[in-house]
Amino acid sequence: MWVKMIGKQSRALKALFEPTMLKLSKACVLCWSDLERLDNMLSIHFSSIPYCHIIYAVDKFGKQISSNINAYGIDYSYRNQDLSKRPYSINLHSKQHFMLSSVYMSQNTGRPCISVIHSVNDDSQQFLGFIVADFDFRNLPLAIRSYESNSLPHSCKRRQVLEVCTKGAFDKYPTELQGILTKLISEHGLFHVTIHYASTQVMLWSMDEPYQYRIYDAKQLLDQDMYLLYSRLPYPANAKVSTCQVQEVLERFNNLRGIDEQIYLCSGSLNIMNGMVGLSFSFDGTQYMSVEDFLNKNWYQWFESVTLSLTDASERNRDVFPMNKNFEKYLSPILKTQDSLASV
Repeated sequence: MWVKMIGKQSRALKALFEPTMLKLSKACVLCWSDLERLDNMLSIHFSSIPYCHIIYAVDKFGKQISSNINAYGIDYSYRNQDLSKRPYSINLHSKQHFMLSSVYMSQNTGRPCISVIHSVNDDSQQFLGFIVADFDFRNLPLAIRSYESNSLPHSCKRRQVLEVCTKGAFDKYPTELQGILTKLISEHGLFHVTIHYASTQVMLWSMDEPYQYRIYDAKQLLDQDMYLLYSRLPYPANAKVSTCQVQEVLERFNNLRGIDEQIYLCSGSLNIMNGMVGLSFSFDGTQYMSVEDFLNKNWYQWFESVTLSLTDASERNRDVFPMNKNFEKYLSPILKTQDSLASV
């Protein structure tokens, strides 16, 4: 998925980085054989490359000859490392002056990374090597544009005429969605998730970036590379929700989508740190409750009371009885489990 995303926006990235990388490669020709001067030259030009994480020089055989240059200074320990098996080294040749690598996992950060590479040629066009600039994939403009949206999904408000629930991509893959989100929360440091079913968007907050959220559509979330965007982190010891409850909450969200065609869940949120669930249904505003209250709530009685209050007397049987059948399909195993626990 991420390779395709870069491919679609490669022109924009090329326009952003190629002029600066070309200028830097020409400057490095003059000091290519003097490693101290080469490090200084890279350090001077580091700030001119936007969003750059690390920059370094590699010879034509794939050996790094410079130090790693980053925002904090010069790290000499990376000199002479063999980079010949890196994706960009394998694909680069002397006639290809500029290249964007595919996405790979950075050995420095453990996060998805791409590299921008520019060849270094002397005045006689002899190929000396190349300059490499590494970028954290999540910090690139393409990642920001793909995650963010100009307008967030509208919260469901009370309607004069109830609309029939339109099934989206998340309704087609409820088990897959539940599994991916459960794993991201349990193993990859997510502490808050909001699912917008109508717009098929998910908002995710992670432990390592608590002040930012990222938005994904169904295709992105269901992609096998999704886990690469988040580092593996242990489940927080101070979370108020267990991993088993995370799975139960997400499963209940899926169930609440299919019980009734007119009364259905528009969006659901879960925060494992404060133990709260947010719910927005098709007929009313958002309501919040604890995970315990959410999992123990008698949803059958709640749906029945809501249905009776929103329909005319002549229509009650028509709406309630089909809902009974759906409860038997979606929530009867859960209700039986609750009854058995209550009797213990």
